Amino acid sequence: MKKLIFLTFIFSMSLILNAQKTTLKVYGLPVDTLKTMVEKHPKYFEHLKNVWLKSPSKIKQDELMLLYYGSVFMKKYAPVKEDKTVEQIAKYTGQLDFQNAIKEGEKLMEVYPLNSRLYMLLGYAYKKIGERQKSKYYYKKYGDLLRIPLYSGSGKDFDNGFVIRIISDEYLILNQKNLEMVQQEVRYHNKIPFDVLLVKPVSKDNKRMKVLPKDKLYFNIYLPYFVGGHKTYKMVQEEAMRKYKIHKKTTKNKRH
Repeated sequence: MKKLIFLTFIFSMSLILNAQKTTLKVYGLPVDTLKTMVEKHPKYFEHLKNVWLKSPSKIKQDELMLLYYGSVFMKKYAPVKEDKTVEQIAKYTGQLDFQNAIKEGEKLMEVYPLNSRLYMLLGYAYKKIGERQKSKYYYKKYGDLLRIPLYSGSGKDFDNGFVIRIISDEYLILNQKNLEMVQQEVRYHNKIPFDVLLVKPVSKDNKRMKVLPKDKLYFNIYLPYFVGGHKTYKMVQEEAMRKYKIHKKTTKNKRH
């Protein structure tokens, strides 16, 4: 019975996920076109990733844009896992354990080279131990990378929402604009999900608000929500199939 329920769930989810198509564009480039580019030229994107890791000054801004959004269609893209893993580096810095933050953070760069928050945390950790040159290096990488989603839109409405590859970039953009979130909701516009944040300027006091602010920022979360969610679902599917010992059927070519 459990197997039947599970297989019914798999079939239903597959129909939903396979039906997802988008007209989303980033910097005028259709996301579907970008996906095709990654699938047809994986070595080119691996090359860009290696340049970004080893010689970031040699990568152009348009190449970094392709890499930032193209990483969504690379094999290791798992935004939920990525955010949770990088959170550990934030815990180290919060505990003033800067040496472990640096040690573990530099390891994670190889795994999550397009994580803006990771570079910010490394820049901060190196600053705290007095290594200014390395701090400056990582802060620059952070700024160069965050500039991609920051200038992908104005964030003022659905049509001009910031297009992000991972949810943590929302809060980094808020930080850049000296804003803080008051409320958050997920809304759909033309079948695309958005995080709509009610925001206000950062305040030093913790006084209770009597009237909610009216300013909103819109974040297009199609990539982490649908593309990332699809991959997360596939991992859950494979784990469940192993648990219940369900094997995929393979079709053998018949001999005539």
